[in-house]
Amino acid sequence: MGRSKTIPDTIKCRHRFPVFFCLHDDGAMTAEGIGVFICECGPNIKDAMDLDDLLEYAGRLENVVVAKRFPLLCSLDGKNNLAKEIRELGLARVVIAACSPKEHEHTFRQIMEAAGLNPYLMQIANIREHCAWVIDDPVRATDKAKVILAAAVHRVAYHEPLETKEIACQPDVLVVGAGMAGISAALILAHKGRKVYLVEKAPCIGGKVARYEDVFPNLECASCILDPLLDSVLHHKGIQLWTLSEVQELLGFYGNFTVKVNKKARFVDQQTCIGCGACMEVCPVTVSNEYNEGLDTRKAIFIPYPGALPNLAAIDKAHCLRWQGEACRACKEACPFGSINYEETDEMAEASIGAVVIATGFNCFDVKKAPQYGYGDIDDVYTSLEFERLVNANGPTAGRIVLKNGRPPESVALIHCVGSRSTEYHRHCSAVCCTYLLKFAHQVHEKLPGVPITNFYSDLCLPGKEAQPFFDKVSEKAKVRHVHLKDSGSITITKGNGRARLEYTDVCGRSQSPAYDMVVLAPAMEGAKDAQHLSRIFDATLGEAGFFVEQQTMLEPVSTALEGVLISGCAQGPKDIPGAVAQGQAAAGKIVSSLRPGEKLVLETMTAVTDDAYCSGCKICVGLCPYKAISYDEVQQTAQINEVLCTGCGICAAACPSGAIKAKHFTDAQMSAEIKSMARRT
Repeated sequence: MGRSKTIPDTIKCRHRFPVFFCLHDDGAMTAEGIGVFICECGPNIKDAMDLDDLLEYAGRLENVVVAKRFPLLCSLDGKNNLAKEIRELGLARVVIAACSPKEHEHTFRQIMEAAGLNPYLMQIANIREHCAWVIDDPVRATDKAKVILAAAVHRVAYHEPLETKEIACQPDVLVVGAGMAGISAALILAHKGRKVYLVEKAPCIGGKVARYEDVFPNLECASCILDPLLDSVLHHKGIQLWTLSEVQELLGFYGNFTVKVNKKARFVDQQTCIGCGACMEVCPVTVSNEYNEGLDTRKAIFIPYPGALPNLAAIDKAHCLRWQGEACRACKEACPFGSINYEETDEMAEASIGAVVIATGFNCFDVKKAPQYGYGDIDDVYTSLEFERLVNANGPTAGRIVLKNGRPPESVALIHCVGSRSTEYHRHCSAVCCTYLLKFAHQVHEKLPGVPITNFYSDLCLPGKEAQPFFDKVSEKAKVRHVHLKDSGSITITKGNGRARLEYTDVCGRSQSPAYDMVVLAPAMEGAKDAQHLSRIFDATLGEAGFFVEQQTMLEPVSTALEGVLISGCAQGPKDIPGAVAQGQAAAGKIVSSLRPGEKLVLETMTAVTDDAYCSGCKICVGLCPYKAISYDEVQQTAQINEVLCTGCGICAAACPSGAIKAKHFTDAQMSAEIKSMARRT
């Protein structure tokens, strides 16, 4: 058996042509006409084992009619030669000994299909990663390659032709949450011709970023950056914005969902209201303003904050006198445009969509759960979101940094990791706190030059190319004093002569107790408060701290276990504004690449299937399926698998006590043939 530099080595085997099938005494069906093709993979495989020996061995295996080796099967010449061999020899099955199926299984399946053979009548024997790359001894590498190759040959004899199915799909998308991530996703999708239903539970859009004054690292005006995006959302014909709305139900499957959304009554005509504020001036009810973090008050009819978009008033039923049994008409009589409508009712809207993007943002850790920080008991101890509103020109003090007594502070302390990186509260790092506290230091220095600023931290997190220069610049300019604590729990805040006294132990073990006029806390970021409710609706798992769990951290960071439901921004975990924008765009890109208007959706081929004759109706598989692809038919009393939702993970087939569920392409016969072959060789 000589070897040519241009013609691959070939073993013509003793098996006869043409291909036919043989039924054995034990009932097994095997196929004659298996072709084995060995790839040298350049020097990767060729130099690591004896391919002549492996080729000769392949030719002696049962049902193998031809065995060949190629320099590089994935090259253009290699692919053309492979297709030619399959056609000319009329092969019934193919085994390719090469690299990982993760790399080129799709490539070789395309070749099989082009050659007129069902692409699932092929098996890849991974002799590169499993042999050539991990075994130094050529003899041992060759021996292991023989075991893997023989197992593939025995397995492929039991392969069945599988059919790829397609279904019509709906390319429109639901985006839940109109913060930075949700807006970014909505605009990308709408620009690509998708109808986007953007649902926001608040009366305005923009999320928490819309209430910031500056954003790091360049200390740009937040509203200057955000307002053009918000304006694009409000005026884009492809975006249907539903504020004061919450998702109630999601039915169906990827590409064909139906969503129901409860649109709460605003009691204000959105077409005629111009946000003039006349109604608010006459409203007799005053309540705490949650949009300013409770630092001031608002009326029962209100616009959340100056500059909120859409610039429309809304009536708060929980506090309006009309819904407390009184006949107040003050706002209606004051409105010059007749925009007030007390008779408006909630509306249940329904939409057909193909995918969902969850972008519900974050909430902050309730600092009252950590009483050592004195929040709520000591005046002038603020959370980060409260300070954001305090320094905002549209905030409760018009941007002036003042204490509750109205005087400016003469000293400011910034406290890191409040509820973060703690075994007692949250173990995760919130990632952005170190940088936004530096932003606060800059803002204090700009508004109150010369006021001492002390930064208390147990560790610093300064990721990215711009964070460290920002830290250096602000620290020097604002003359920030940094105190390195022993750990995040080694600081306590108590009352002391009308000021906040900080008792702490630094990294050197020294204990001190200075007093400060103002203390700003950086609470841990948590998942949104309604995340639990949404997780049930979307079958999306929640992890620690209430964040949605991604399907795969490295490769599928915006996907969930349910196909077609994606997560982005701080709904997935703590991140800064660029990170939230990037994830929103990533989720949109994933949808755009798979749900195309006018095209059908290609379904997973290797799904599970139930044999009703053997199904006992035990329902074990129903509870185990992570993709909610299995339902129970009460009439037939059998489990039914929705092939649209099924990903072929095999959990149901492995757990079925009666063997009624078969995983396509991983049947008991196929796996047993592979395992028995390996057992005989080893």
